[in-house]
Amino acid sequence: MIRTGYLRWEIEATDERCEADSRAREVVFLARPTHRMVRVKGQANQHASDRFVKGEVGYADVVQTLQQGNTEVDVRVDNVGPHRFRYSESDRLQTPRFWLTKLQREAQAFSHEVVRQAGKFPQLVISEPALRAGYARMVEAEVYRVIDGSSQPQPTREDEPMQLDLAAFQTGVPELVAAELVRDVVDKKEFSEFCTFDRVTIRHGDRYYRIPRRPHALIEVWNALTLRGEARLCVVFQDPGMPPSDEVVMKYLLAKHQPDLLWTMGVKFSPPTGQFDGAAPRRWGR
Repeated sequence: MIRTGYLRWEIEATDERCEADSRAREVVFLARPTHRMVRVKGQANQHASDRFVKGEVGYADVVQTLQQGNTEVDVRVDNVGPHRFRYSESDRLQTPRFWLTKLQREAQAFSHEVVRQAGKFPQLVISEPALRAGYARMVEAEVYRVIDGSSQPQPTREDEPMQLDLAAFQTGVPELVAAELVRDVVDKKEFSEFCTFDRVTIRHGDRYYRIPRRPHALIEVWNALTLRGEARLCVVFQDPGMPPSDEVVMKYLLAKHQPDLLWTMGVKFSPPTGQFDGAAPRRWGR
């Protein structure tokens, strides 16, 4: 299972001999929602308005929904795929590098399609482009885990909808969901640090990046060789109401995959004082 915002996906990957060509094999990627239906409470007005703008209903439906007040709306989430591609069995045996490159290219295309389809549900997926790019990387990694057998997809729940209450979202539930997203992104050691110290420390090259779980908090950058501070980076995203744990995910993905972009978009402040202690990290603010 992998999460893109509030949506959860079960990823399937099969590799079988192609029926149409005996010399070829066919790989099939498929993404199924963990819950087929998502029942969103308090979203009926926005849902009706969106359908009216798209020309799917008349204005009478909008008026009727407004008169009913905050009602529930069921959102159906369809499968993404199947995404198919063929390859020659001789390629995998004789030119493994070429075959792996093709597999990676197809897995990337499929992962971006999953995120694109998930983006059709704005109430369930955060619209920040940087976070969606991170979601695509997570889906791609899940594809590889399914291929090597370390992750097993579960059946889609067709009988019971997933419940989402927008009123509850405004009292802190998004932060809890975002914290679970952190678990999906970081490794076990990093998540343990997140749970204990409310932050994540990641090493990329010759630098350590310490990312706190606070709104618009500064990222501490430490030199991994001298263990002294280099800078503090202020990175502010467009969505001012983003849960702090979602900020942690976005900054973590930037530090891990695009640190140059992190330095370009961040405002630099004076470096942290003292010396980095990786064995016994201090709490933020102490």
